[in-house]
Amino acid sequence: MQFNDVIVTVLATVLTAVIGYCGHYLLQNSRVLTVLRALEPLAKDAVIAAQKLGVTEYLSGAMKKNHAVQSVTQTFLNAGFTIKDEQVIKNAVEKAYIEQKELLAQYPQKKEEE
Repeated sequence: MQFNDVIVTVLATVLTAVIGYCGHYLLQNSRVLTVLRALEPLAKDAVIAAQKLGVTEYLSGAMKKNHAVQSVTQTFLNAGFTIKDEQVIKNAVEKAYIEQKELLAQYPQKKEEE
């Protein structure tokens, strides 16, 4: 009987460690999924906001892109998320711009003053 108790104790210890690791791993992946699900709508909103900003003041395309990227990044930071690879946000912003090109065309942009 003592040998069985040792086996049960070892298995319980191993299972506790495995379940703890799996829980930690799933928590990290759920945060990643949350970021990925939120990224697309945030990028779309940021692109529209940057385009609307160009109605009242001159902004080059690069300035609008930077504004949209910074807006998305700041939103994630405010929500407690950090994204180490900013290229992911840049790609989402570029995709949002391409997908909404017709919608964005309805906002007349202020021209650069010479």
